[in-house]
Amino acid sequence: MSDTHDESSETVASSTVSSVQRKVGGFTSLPSVKLFLIGVIGMLLLIPSTFVWVLVEERADRARDVAGDIAQSWGGTQTVNGPYLIVPFIETKIIGEGRKQEEKIWRRTAVLFPETLDFSGDVAVEERKRSIYTLPVYKLDAKLAGKFAPPPPGTFDAVNGGTIQIEGDKAALVVGIGDIRALKNEVFLKFAGKTVPFEPGLYGMTSEDRMAYKHPSQNLGSSGMGVPIPQENWQRGFAFTLDLKLNGSSALYVAPAGQTTKLTLSSDWPHPGFTGTYLPDTREISDKGFSADWSIPYLARGLPKVVETTSLPLTGRLMGVEFVEPVNFYQTISRSLKYAVGFIGLTFMAVFLLEMRSGWSMHWIQYGLTGMALIVFYVMLLAFSEHIGYAKAYVVAAAAATGLIAAYVGSALKSKMAAGIMVLVIGAVYGVLYAIMREQDYALLIGSVIAFIALGVTMFGTNRVDWAGGRKAPQGALA
Repeated sequence: MSDTHDESSETVASSTVSSVQRKVGGFTSLPSVKLFLIGVIGMLLLIPSTFVWVLVEERADRARDVAGDIAQSWGGTQTVNGPYLIVPFIETKIIGEGRKQEEKIWRRTAVLFPETLDFSGDVAVEERKRSIYTLPVYKLDAKLAGKFAPPPPGTFDAVNGGTIQIEGDKAALVVGIGDIRALKNEVFLKFAGKTVPFEPGLYGMTSEDRMAYKHPSQNLGSSGMGVPIPQENWQRGFAFTLDLKLNGSSALYVAPAGQTTKLTLSSDWPHPGFTGTYLPDTREISDKGFSADWSIPYLARGLPKVVETTSLPLTGRLMGVEFVEPVNFYQTISRSLKYAVGFIGLTFMAVFLLEMRSGWSMHWIQYGLTGMALIVFYVMLLAFSEHIGYAKAYVVAAAAATGLIAAYVGSALKSKMAAGIMVLVIGAVYGVLYAIMREQDYALLIGSVIAFIALGVTMFGTNRVDWAGGRKAPQGALA
C-alpha cells in the first residue's frame, strides 16, 4: 500500500510539473512575449559588445605605443619653422634725479622674417613594421631659398624714451626643427658668397644671454639650429639657401616664415591628408603619389615684417600634410560597434519573420546563440585585420558569420529556404555596415533608409500574426 501511494504521489507531482512547463512554454511561445524576449536578448548582447569595444581600444593603444617606439628611433612628426633673423638690442634710460638716478635697461630682440621664402621638398615614404604593427615613415629632401631685406624703419625704435644700442655682432639666423635628432645631413647656410655650418641652438650667444634678452632661441634647445650673420650682411639684406635632409613619421608641417611663402611638396605616398591653417592652392593625387603647392601672401599671414617675441613665431599657423594610412581599422571597428544593436535587431527580426512563416519554432536561447555569432564577427574582424588588412578581414569575418548563422537558422527551422533567405539578409546587413563605415558622411542617411525599410517589412510580414494567442496557420510552410 505504501509503495502504491508513493508511486501515485510521484505521478501527480510529475503531471503538475509537466502542466506548469506546458503553461510556461505556451506563454513564452506567444509572439508578443517572444518578441519581448528577443528585445531583452538584444539589449543583453550590449554587454559582450562592450567587452569587444574595450578589446579594440586596448589593441589600438598597443599599436600607438609601437608607433611611438618606431618614431622614437626613426624620427617623429616634423615641423620646420624658419628661418628667422634675430637681432638683439638694448634700450637704456636714466630714471630719477640726483643721487636717486639709476640706469634702467631693457634687453629686447627683433625677429625679422624673410622677404621671400621658397620651400621645395620631396618626401619618400615607406612603412616600417614591428611585430604586426606598421607606421608610415619618410625621408624629406628639402631646399629652402629666400631673401632678407634690410631692417625696415622703426625696427629698433625706443619704446620707453631711452637710448638704443644694437648688439649687431650677436645677430643670427635660426631655424626650428621638430625633432633635430632625425637630421641626416650637415646643414650649411649659403649667403653672400659664404658657406657657414649651422650649430645647435643659437651660435654665438650663451644661455645666460638668451635668457637675459628673452631671446626666441631659448626655446629652441636641442630642437633648433642657428648660424651667426655678420652685421654688414643683415643690415644690407642678403639672399640665402640651405638644404635639409630629415627623417620623420606620420606628418610634416612647415611654417609660412616668409613675408611671402611658397611651399611645394611631392611624394610617392598616395594617401595624403592636407591639414593646418593653410590648405594647398593646387594638388594632384594618384596611385603613384601626390604633389601640392601652397602660396601664402604677406597679408594672409597676418603678421608684420618685424616682431618682438620670446618664442619662435607662427607655431600655431602651420601648413602641411599627414601621411594617412588607407584605413585606420581600429577606429573603423570601434565606430562599427555603435551600430551593433541595430544590426543584431535586423538579424533577429529576419529570424522572427521566418519563424512566423514556417512550421517550426526557435527557442529564445537559439536567438541568443545567433546574437553571439554576430558579436564574434567583430572579434574575427579585429584579429584578421591586424594580419591581412581591413578589407580582406571584413570579407573573411562576414562570410564566416553569414555561413554560420544561415546554416544554424536553416537547421533550427528545418528549411533550406530559410537558410538561403538568411544568407541574403545577413549578407545585406554586412554590406550596409561596410558602406556606412566607408561613407561616414552618409551614415545617417543610409541608416535611416534601412530602418524604414526594415520597419515596413516587419509591419506587413507580421500582419497576419495573432499576437495574443499565437500565429495563424501559415499559407504554406517553407520547404
